[in-house]
Amino acid sequence: MLRGMEDRSEGGGMGARVRWLGLVLLAAGTVFLAGCFGQLFSSGLLPTLIIGEIQVVGDQGEVIFSVADMPDGGLAGIAINNLGITYQDIDGTTMVATGMNGFDVFAPDFTTTLGKGRLVAVNAAGAVVGGPIFRITFTVNGANPDVTIDPADKGLVTLSSDLGTLIDPWDLGTPKAYYAK
Repeated sequence: MLRGMEDRSEGGGMGARVRWLGLVLLAAGTVFLAGCFGQLFSSGLLPTLIIGEIQVVGDQGEVIFSVADMPDGGLAGIAINNLGITYQDIDGTTMVATGMNGFDVFAPDFTTTLGKGRLVAVNAAGAVVGGPIFRITFTVNGANPDVTIDPADKGLVTLSSDLGTLIDPWDLGTPKAYYAK
């Protein structure tokens, strides 16, 4: 046999022990870093329904409702009951809700009670952990158009997950309030 080429077929020798120790340390470091990155990339926040800023061009406006940090496979449905949406300086007869990211909007009503609205949005094909779920377009008829859910009316909103469970507790946010956290 050549010098320095001893038989290591049985896992013996100092080189094999060093490699084994290196693999153990590499595995431990990977587990540690995965835990750290999980904390870095997880917001640690409650699931959040985000009402976007009103965008107006001429007399036409829109607002986008989004979600973030949804658990249990993501948001699969939202019901805003009993006129939980509040709006001002907007012609309610022109308000149209349109689903986004696979969501379909059902039973939108913005005219029964002036300044109030309700709807149901469902994603039958899946769910969204974070991102836009529906938009409301409208004609502006005043100086300060606004679409919101009053925090006092938060109980009128029901969020359901892809697992068929209710998502509760959750936060209500605006883009400035949510992204500033």
